Amino acid sequence: MIDTVTFDLWNTLVCNTPKDSIRYRQIRLKGIYDAFFESDIFVKYEDLEKAYDLSFEEFKKFWDKNIDMDSKEQIDIMLQNLSDLSLKRPDQEVLKKIRKAYVEPVLYDPPDLAENTKEILSYLKKKKFRIGLICNTGRTPGNVVRKLMEELDILKHFDVLSFSNELRVRKPHKKIFLYTLNELKSLPKSSFHVGDELRTDILGAKNVGMTTVHLKRKDEQCKSLDAYADIVPDHTIFNLNELRGVLLDLT
Repeated sequence: MIDTVTFDLWNTLVCNTPKDSIRYRQIRLKGIYDAFFESDIFVKYEDLEKAYDLSFEEFKKFWDKNIDMDSKEQIDIMLQNLSDLSLKRPDQEVLKKIRKAYVEPVLYDPPDLAENTKEILSYLKKKKFRIGLICNTGRTPGNVVRKLMEELDILKHFDVLSFSNELRVRKPHKKIFLYTLNELKSLPKSSFHVGDELRTDILGAKNVGMTTVHLKRKDEQCKSLDAYADIVPDHTIFNLNELRGVLLDLT
């Protein structure tokens, strides 16, 4: 009997399109630049852009191994990529401003909820399902995602939230799935995981014995491309509301 449903966040419950990523990059870079400027530290904007982009390549080396890091480590790596050596160790007050600018863009300009997010979460809560979130965080850490979810009025539906920067591992690593189920007091065989990415969500959940639901949107709203076509989910849906029918067939 299915009693637990866990969700991915980005492009499953909350949209994160390429346009969003570009917008948040611009907000983030401007905020960091302003943090330096307000502290009378001159940095060329193009140097900051280069350091920002180079740092992503270094993050990706960890992420490809399903390892994650916190925002302090990410910022340290970014600053190490600045060409001006004098900027690599700003004082604590400047670092505090930089961190705020780095982690909070989604709060300045919140992304959209995906279609039917509130409806399906309300339905699952009413039906007494245990509900968990399993989220790879990127540059936006878990403490900020919690604030975003509260602002979007969906935080109240969740019993457990798991973020990769806090657990130091990323989907599809087994640990982040097993940790979430343990906190929910749920078994893999009685749990569904819903996500839009075949490798991180579907493969990761399958590897711990969960039933998998691939959200494959027909429309363009927060639609993502996925190259792992050889990974086969247990179920495929094209809208979150279709999860109701899948669950009814199995509960």
